[in-house]
This record gives sequence, C-alpha cells and structure tokens, in this order.
Amino acid sequence: MSETKTALVIGGGIAGIEAALKIGQSGYKVLLVEVAESLGGVLEKLYNSYPRYENPADLIKYKVEQLNECPNITVMTQTKVISADQKPNSYLVKLQNKSEAKEVEVDAVVIATGSQMLDVTSHGEYGYGHYDNVVNSLEFEEILKEWATNKDKVTPPKTVAFFKCVGSRDRSKGYPYCSKICCMYTAKQAGVVKEMFPDTKCYVFYMDYRAAGREYEEFVRSVIEDKKVKYVRGRPAKVLPEDGRLLIRAEDTLRGMPIEVTADMVVLAAALEPSAGTKEMSNIFPVKTDKYGFIDYETNEVMKTGERIYYAGACSFAVESLGAMHQGGAAAAQVLALFNQEN
Repeated sequence: MSETKTALVIGGGIAGIEAALKIGQSGYKVLLVEVAESLGGVLEKLYNSYPRYENPADLIKYKVEQLNECPNITVMTQTKVISADQKPNSYLVKLQNKSEAKEVEVDAVVIATGSQMLDVTSHGEYGYGHYDNVVNSLEFEEILKEWATNKDKVTPPKTVAFFKCVGSRDRSKGYPYCSKICCMYTAKQAGVVKEMFPDTKCYVFYMDYRAAGREYEEFVRSVIEDKKVKYVRGRPAKVLPEDGRLLIRAEDTLRGMPIEVTADMVVLAAALEPSAGTKEMSNIFPVKTDKYGFIDYETNEVMKTGERIYYAGACSFAVESLGAMHQGGAAAAQVLALFNQEN
C-alpha cells in the first residue's frame, strides 16, 4: 500500500465491531470509538438470542479477542465524537473522552450508533412507569439474567404477558412502521420463561406475527406448539392493578370476544427509534436521514450515506444481530473499495 489510510468507526456494537475488524484485518488502520465503558452495545444487555438461543456474551468475547489481536485497530471507549470538518478527501474529527479532547484526520467514516426503544410512558393505559411489574423488553432481558443467575431463589411467576407493537404501527402515539425484530425477540423471551419455569403461563398479545428469516417461522411455531405459549390476537385495551397483580383487558379478535387475563408481569415490546447517538451523528456529519431520523442510504449506493461516510446496523433501521454483522461487513467492503481505488 502506497499510503496508510484510516477509517473511523463510530459505535462499538456488533455492527461497528464487525466493520472495524474487516477493515483492520485488511491492512488499514481503524479507530473504533464507543461512548460506553465497554464494547457490545445492545447485544451486551441480552440474555440470549434467537433463533438458536445462543449466548451473546460468547459472540462479544470472540469478537473482542479478534480486535485485540489486530494491531491496526485502536479501540477508544468512553469517547464520543463532538465535531467534524470535511476536507477534500478526509474528515478532521474532534474526539472527547473523560480527560481530554483530540483531533484525528480520517479517510472514511462508518456510523454504527444503533437505535433505542421508544419511551412508552405515552401508553398510559399499560401502566409503564407507574407499576413496577410493567417493563419494556430490554428491561426484561436484565430480569431474565437475574432469574437465570438466582433460579433456586426465585419464586416463579404464575403468568407473564407480552404486548407486541407498543408504539410500532401506531399512528396516534408512536410510529406507523413495523419495528421488524419485536415478533422474534418476544417469542424468544416467552420461550425462555417457559424453559426456566415450565408451569408459568405465558400470553403474547399480537396484531399479527412476522417471521421472515432463516429458521424464524419454525422458531415461533416451536414456542407456540412445543412450549405452549398462548398467542392472543388483539391489542390490549387496559392494564389495571388488582391485589398485587395486573388485570389485562383485551379482545380476542379471532374469537370475537373480550377477555381478561391476570398476570404477575407485563412486558412491552416497544417501538425502536434512532438512538441519541444516531441523531447526534446526523447533525455532525453530512449524511442522509429519513423522516424518522434513521440514517438513509444514497440512491444506488447501499451502505453509503454521504461523501466517504457509510453506515451499519440499527442506526439505519431495526435489525437483528446477524443482520447487523452482515451490514458491518458490507460497510467495510465499501471502505476497502474506496481505499484500494485510491492506493
């Protein structure tokens, strides 16, 4: 290589890690910047993954070991991008960590800053923020971890209810789009509860379920048929406290009748929206965004969102971990093609 080029990857989730690895392993320098104390992003918070019930911690450990073995990659945690000036063939980027600010010049940028869950306190009928036993799906992942660690000390819940499409496909209090991954991780969570506590009843309230992916349909069917999770078609109308538990009022639209279910916990599959970091990067860099604030791609240039700027993962829309890794590799390929053309 006649010239050593450097790529800046913003975001240390699985998409950013994969992009950094592929660029660094190809001989170019990489700065991988993550605002949190550790790498892994949302994946680090998950109890397990679908459709194979794998442990995300194992994947993160494997990828971080690869990062550490690659001399071309510099990882900077607790660091954020605070400004960027565009040059003819590079960006002068200002980075800030706890102790200092410094400027680096980079030849390409990959944005991998992810998404976040909608604050569902707007759905007051479900009691989120008022009842301790109403949580969102990401919060429930932490509960699953605690249950698994202290299973012998946990009193199994009698009933857990899962509400899908909370804020998704909702023009009045959320977003009109489908958040894509909720059907699958809800099935996973219900299946995990049944594995831990076979006598616990699990209800999934849904509008419909979407399982478009390898092994996805089989996965959901196994949760319904083998683990005996009860799927009820209908959007719940109200959650009310009742003797320390939760009374759910809904309509079973398949049977055309109202139903009531008493649960110990309600888990809300909240809509996914651009993360705060994604919004910040779209203001700092000259990138395309859609009307919701997700990073958008240039026409005929998938994975490219601006001059010498690419993206990967849920900053562009909700995506499962495997898809995020695919996008990280695809963004890296775009950067490598750019660098190779110029060398």
